[in-house]
Amino acid sequence: MSVDDPFARLPEAAPFTVTGATLTDGGVLPPAQRSGHDLSPQLSWRGAPDGTKSYAVTVYDPDAPTGSGSWHWVVADIPAGVTELPEGAGDDTGSGLPAGAFQLPNDARAARFLGAAPPAGHGPHRYFFVVHALDVEAIGVPADATPALLGFTMASHTLGRAVLTATAETPAARERIEVSRLIPASADAVFAVLTDPEGHVDIDASGMLMGAEGDRVRRPGDRFRVHMDREALGDVPLGKYEVEVVITTLVPDAEIAWTVEAGLRPHVRHLYGYRLEPAEGGTLVTSYYDWSEIDEERKRRNVFPVVPRSALEATLGILERTVRCRSR
Repeated sequence: MSVDDPFARLPEAAPFTVTGATLTDGGVLPPAQRSGHDLSPQLSWRGAPDGTKSYAVTVYDPDAPTGSGSWHWVVADIPAGVTELPEGAGDDTGSGLPAGAFQLPNDARAARFLGAAPPAGHGPHRYFFVVHALDVEAIGVPADATPALLGFTMASHTLGRAVLTATAETPAARERIEVSRLIPASADAVFAVLTDPEGHVDIDASGMLMGAEGDRVRRPGDRFRVHMDREALGDVPLGKYEVEVVITTLVPDAEIAWTVEAGLRPHVRHLYGYRLEPAEGGTLVTSYYDWSEIDEERKRRNVFPVVPRSALEATLGILERTVRCRSR
């Protein structure tokens, strides 16, 4: 975890108070504000400076392993007469936002609240819930602006700043396989394959994936359908069936992860994913398979991991070939 202050080099602003019904300053972030639930918290504030004409609300993790932190929620042009946002206001439609307010895309490029998802074993991350009191009624940035552009624009208009900080941590996975390969291509070219449902079929080294249906995935929660043939592994006689791939993490050109939902209940809850890091000569791609969250009954069956390390290594090789072929 970083110890830097994200406000250290910003213009000074008068402090005021923000509280949350489920948040405690310095406390642990509740499950509702974690990835998979993605529920924006209730926030209320008081004591803003005289002259405040509007507010903005931001949620930022400076400890994300990106080099620039990670923005989870950004709301602009909240009228000065509003001093509270209800729980769930940051859904896909901004249903709980006051008239005139709007959400900017977060770092997953989704205009909504994105729950915390620190990488396993990366230590505690800080999440800064901030209400900015501004001296203008409208901050004047487009709805598709980046959080950084909003922050730059707000810097000269900020009268006050109310800050509440909570933490979240994901323990190191107990059952996990990771393999890496340097692929001589840009991160966006690799990511284009990984976000394409047919790309998953193209790079499969297990022989189980027969086809896919669905649109390119763009955010956590997106889904697509895959036609499977488990007989390719020769272990469990499931034959041909279908599953839904559910995206759990998506950071453009940096990380994608998903779980699989089939007809069985409860769902198995094993995770597959890729991390992408720029490197000399291309992109360092790490493929991982994590079965640490499956239920104890399935663990006792001793069939996990269903995909061995050799299959992940082979898939990375096929991924390199697929990226090269698609780039021609």
